[in-house]
Amino acid sequence: MRPSSAGSDGERSRRRGGRLPDATDEIIIGALADDARTGITEIASMANVSRATAYNRIKRLTDDGVIRGYSVVADHAKMGLGVTALVLISGSQPDWRANREVLSSYPEVEYCWYVVGSADIVLLVRVADTDQLRDLILTRLQALPGVTSTQTLTVIDEVVHRPVVRPAE
Repeated sequence: MRPSSAGSDGERSRRRGGRLPDATDEIIIGALADDARTGITEIASMANVSRATAYNRIKRLTDDGVIRGYSVVADHAKMGLGVTALVLISGSQPDWRANREVLSSYPEVEYCWYVVGSADIVLLVRVADTDQLRDLILTRLQALPGVTSTQTLTVIDEVVHRPVVRPAE
């Protein structure tokens, strides 16, 4: 017999806005972060739960938005993108919505954050060489409406790149 949706754990957690992952959820998330192709049997074994429990937990974590998707971790240098930079953009506030759409369309932009502080926008960009970086900054970014200045930080070594950051204990 199927429990009513009003009383199911998933429904209660969604009404509460979800719940924080427990230790078993963190094992499952960690396994998927290490290799999203890990099979359900192996994940269940790692978490010391049944296959059905592992499957249901992954479904709940996905439904609750804790797991938002699965991705490939690429070696950008081997893809011909040898230059990584953070670009800090300062500008006037009225233009942020229009610039948001434009920045989203640039294939060089891996991440775009609107921030509070000395800059308004921070971009993580990956390009083949400094000529492409120069073109991106001087020709396209500085021409955006409202952009008053940019500052570029070139990455010389990627030391830590975690697909999932776990809460400190």
